[in-house]
Amino acid sequence: MTVIADNKKRVTLPTKPGERFDLQSFGGDKFILTRLAPVEKAERVRLVKKHGYTVAVGTRKISQAQVRKALDEFP
Repeated sequence: MTVIADNKKRVTLPTKPGERFDLQSFGGDKFILTRLAPVEKAERVRLVKKHGYTVAVGTRKISQAQVRKALDEFP
């Protein structure tokens, strides 16, 4: 693929928004772009009231064993 720089020395690649690349420069005339793996977004957790208790609600379900492990590690 060949891309052309504009008058401000910018190059536009036909990719999806938010894609990340690693840029390696070899001298002043040679550049290599390597596509990086997408960044995994951290799970969003919110606190809600349920039956008089404050509960953390997220997008994934967790098992009782995971809850027990987290409580055992809690100081």
